[in-house]
Amino acid sequence: MAKALKEDNIDWQGYYASIKSVCPWSYKAFMNDNILVIDYSANCFKTWSCLFNSTKYEAFVFKMPQITAEELHTLCDHYNETLGDKYKSEFLWSHNEEGGDSAPVPIIIQQDKAQLEQLRNKIGYEHE
Repeated sequence: MAKALKEDNIDWQGYYASIKSVCPWSYKAFMNDNILVIDYSANCFKTWSCLFNSTKYEAFVFKMPQITAEELHTLCDHYNETLGDKYKSEFLWSHNEEGGDSAPVPIIIQQDKAQLEQLRNKIGYEHE
C-alpha cells in the first residue's frame, strides 16, 4: 500500500475511492503504490519535482496543510508556468475547504503532462 514519507492519519485509500467518478485512474494508481505522498517544503519540492520523471510514480502528492486555497492556486499556477514544460509535468491542486471532491488536506499533485492528457482524452475530458 502507498505510504507517506511521514505517517499521517489521512485515509488516502478512502479519498481515492471517493473520487473515482472524476479521476478514475487515481484509485488504481494508489492501490498499485504509484502515488507518493510527500510533506511539502519549498526545498523539498524543488528536489522531488525535478526527480518525478525518473521515478515509477504516476503522481507525487505534496501535502501543504498550512496554506489557503487562494495561495495554493497561485503557487500551483506559478509551478505550471515555471516548471511545467521543464519537467514535462502538470501541477494540479486541491484544497479541503473547496468541498466536493477535494482532497482531505491542501495538496499539489504533480503528474506527467503527456500521460495526463492521454487519460483525459480517454474519458473525453476537456481541460482549460
